[in-house]
Amino acid sequence: MTRYNQLDMKQLQVIGLLASVALFISCETLQTTGTGNQEQKRLAAIRQQQEDAQMDEADRNLWNAHQDLLNTGTNPAIPYRQ
Repeated sequence: MTRYNQLDMKQLQVIGLLASVALFISCETLQTTGTGNQEQKRLAAIRQQQEDAQMDEADRNLWNAHQDLLNTGTNPAIPYRQ
């Protein structure tokens, strides 16, 4: 009877160890509060892309206005020349 008790105890210890490892892993990988670090990085990247797009549009507008000024001089009545 002692041999069966030792075998049952070893099986119980292995099951307990596996359950402990599973609990530890699940606690480490789940983020249940707020936005995670990856989410914050993703949102920051989206904001940066939007700011860059606005700057690109502003640069294009400035370039086009400068080209118009060079082509017409200070008189906007002069037609566009190529």
